[in-house]
Amino acid sequence: MTNRHIVDRHLPERTKLMFYFPMPTAGDSYYTVEMPFFENVSIKESKKARYQKYSLISRSSNLYSYLGADSRVLNLTFNISLPHILEEHPDINLDKYVSYMQDKDNTELEKQKFKEPYKQKSIPEGMAFKLGTDYTQKLASDSAKQVINSLTASGTGITVEEKARLAARYNLEGLLGQDISNQYLEKQVKTTPQLGVFNTGVAAASFKQATKGYQQDQQLKYRIIDLIIYWTNIIRSSVVNYSKNPIYGPPIIRLNHGILYQNIPCICNDYSIDYNEAAGYDIDTLLPRQLKVNLKLEEIRTGDFGEFAPKGNPIERDNLAGWEAVVLGETNSMDPGY
Repeated sequence: MTNRHIVDRHLPERTKLMFYFPMPTAGDSYYTVEMPFFENVSIKESKKARYQKYSLISRSSNLYSYLGADSRVLNLTFNISLPHILEEHPDINLDKYVSYMQDKDNTELEKQKFKEPYKQKSIPEGMAFKLGTDYTQKLASDSAKQVINSLTASGTGITVEEKARLAARYNLEGLLGQDISNQYLEKQVKTTPQLGVFNTGVAAASFKQATKGYQQDQQLKYRIIDLIIYWTNIIRSSVVNYSKNPIYGPPIIRLNHGILYQNIPCICNDYSIDYNEAAGYDIDTLLPRQLKVNLKLEEIRTGDFGEFAPKGNPIERDNLAGWEAVVLGETNSMDPGY
């Protein structure tokens, strides 16, 4: 049997959406949010030409005048899966993806297009921890305590680790620390020979260690849930304007997906969010464990309404490109590039 190795593709760094929200309250600046794809994204592309058709008498074929073309349409479908992010990307945080600025060498070029990126003074506390702890304290704690007590009294054999996990999950402070009775631990020793000689201190330490570990896992889960909810609301906000000053419209969204889509400026025409019923829900917050997102983007190329320059500054790279950019240009591409 041959050894198999999984090579990290660094997908979140190489394929992502960048949202640029105009910030009228902070001068000429943009609030920027990076939304990476943690799983493979499906992209369906289409573009339609506009022609005026002429039907001449006695001619067996039409004549056409080219009137232009509609914007390129990009339909994106991707998943946001809580278990996948917890397992593969536990180190993510909001600061990494908000008010993103490229490396220092490109800072001045970015300022030409987006000026100074705006970042709010403080990020509000997430809702996941509050919702999760409210559920465990108000709704689930009593029933969980009954389960633990009944298992302990019946001698069914709930382990110290299992008891710690349940107590930590449902915030049952009365079952922590000194509340681990010697009688209970002695029963565990009798029913579980591999524990060896009874030692209350060792068992209590094991209980506390398991409790601490579970609480840390919960904190990590809540942090990632907050980030998923934030990204979900960013998607929802991609089709609305600034309500206090409506001349500031929806954000510009830039699509980056490897070599095929290089920094494409778009607007969001519509979106839909569904979920995978088979994946289930997070018990504490009722967040579906797998969200399925569909975005319909339309490319918007304005720049400074000048000549397309694929090796120029960011504004010139956003100018409209024709077929000459592909067959005569240095990059053989109409994309703005990085």
